[in-house]
Amino acid sequence: MKTRFAASILMAAVVGAVSGVNAAFAQNSNQAPLPYTTVDQPQFVTASEATFLASDDLLIGISQRGVAKAYPAADLAQHGVVQDQMPDGPIAVTW
Repeated sequence: MKTRFAASILMAAVVGAVSGVNAAFAQNSNQAPLPYTTVDQPQFVTASEATFLASDDLLIGISQRGVAKAYPAADLAQHGVVQDQMPDGPIAVTW
């Protein structure tokens, strides 16, 4: 199943920070690493077509020279990274 991304949505992102966490304890060594699959050719839809998004979904957005793109944080968390193109060249988006 291809992941669909919404376009023409202004950036909305929430950044959180956790302080005082020891990296050795932050990872469970008994769990297998997630098999991330990079999205190399994202497909976009207009904001009005993005009915698969809820009003409280987090988005990572970018705008450059009249081109605006938005990437759902849940999809980024599942895939690890999206490799895309903007007017000035390639970008990598991660969450």
